Amino acid sequence: MKIKLKSKHNFLRHALAGAAGLAMLAGTATAATTSICDAAGGYVVAYYNDTLALPDDADAQRAAMRIARHGRNTTGSVETLNSEPVRYESFYSLTPTQLQALASAYRSALDGALSAHWEYFWDFLGGDNSAWSTLAGRTGDSRFTALTSSFAAQVTSQKAASVSALTTVGNTQKARIQALYTERQKVTLASLGSQGTLFADQSFTAIGSPSNDSALRLSLTSRPGTSDATALTEKMAALKTPTGLHNNQGFFTATLSWSVPSNAYGTDANGNPLKNDFDLHVIEPTPPQTDNSSYVQWVHFSVTGDPGKGGGGDVSKQGYAGYLDKDGKGTSLADSGPEHYYASCDESKLLPGTYWIAVTRVHAQIPSLTPITLQIATAKSGEVYSKTFAYDDLPEFIQQTRLTFPVKVVLTKNSDGSWAKPVVTPYAPFTSYESTGLPTYAL
Repeated sequence: MKIKLKSKHNFLRHALAGAAGLAMLAGTATAATTSICDAAGGYVVAYYNDTLALPDDADAQRAAMRIARHGRNTTGSVETLNSEPVRYESFYSLTPTQLQALASAYRSALDGALSAHWEYFWDFLGGDNSAWSTLAGRTGDSRFTALTSSFAAQVTSQKAASVSALTTVGNTQKARIQALYTERQKVTLASLGSQGTLFADQSFTAIGSPSNDSALRLSLTSRPGTSDATALTEKMAALKTPTGLHNNQGFFTATLSWSVPSNAYGTDANGNPLKNDFDLHVIEPTPPQTDNSSYVQWVHFSVTGDPGKGGGGDVSKQGYAGYLDKDGKGTSLADSGPEHYYASCDESKLLPGTYWIAVTRVHAQIPSLTPITLQIATAKSGEVYSKTFAYDDLPEFIQQTRLTFPVKVVLTKNSDGSWAKPVVTPYAPFTSYESTGLPTYAL
């Protein structure tokens, strides 16, 4: 369901359609259980900050929402709703340098008039100057008219770079909300201001704009206070655990997400569905039993027993330490990922060592408009790595020994036997299979 406490004038949408926000910081911790991960399920409130907010501003805004809902936490206890933990994450969106430069020029030109007419900045970015003559007449300020010509040149030169930066960042954010939702979290996407509203709307769309009471969309017009607490509590309490999603929380997870233009779906001349397909591969540490595979993937080729070629099917999705519990062939919006791997929260299954993560391409109908995002998250820290690739950045799958890896995750134990925080190492852009020390096959 999509609920707006109050709608806000969303002028940024005109200028930056398709862009979304930046990655997020982890929120408050959830309750500990006998699992090495926090308790599964529960609620996540994803907070999207307003325009030009610094990280401290965004965290303060998020904290105000948490305090409005729970009151001040002076004991460090876990906050709950319906006896389930509630976590808060900042989905921080730093306004790109290009937009900050435009905003600074706007401020300089309008001085005190800005406070009353700031929302028209977003119209200006979108090329809509219709309000300027009216404003000039009302205020008697000729600077509105003068700015129409001088500011337009700056908009033209910097807007494209801003859109590109925000779009790349948006893929990171959408991957995170998809991961939370597919792990059966009840999510609330709360935003403040026009920028936050745009970004949260994009994320809500990325999880299918659910209408089954499993996700809540809130748009705020001011920092939340005690007057919002009752409405927020009632709406969150009514949320239901997402159904039909067989995904799991993991000690760490790898999520592969991609954005596809709507006209890339459909059928070909023979009536076959068009595919926009990418595959996630994870090579786990060597398992203790030789009859268990360490190569977790789903490759849409014929079934084969050759360990180097994958082959696809349910068997290949199951590793010893983890599982690829969601795969998509990209034939429709509902089938376009995210692909999702989780490393077990069961200490008897989780393996110490190196987990190599790879991404391959299969098909894209419009490659130039299909960004692909890989994201790693941990049970304790949330999202810790994200990278967005262009279609041509990724290799096609040939065989295991031809894979290349943008990132690896290393799991170790502390001296007391507890599991240490996963160490994530990115490579720019990839490291080769040969450099990993992984097994080779006579292919």
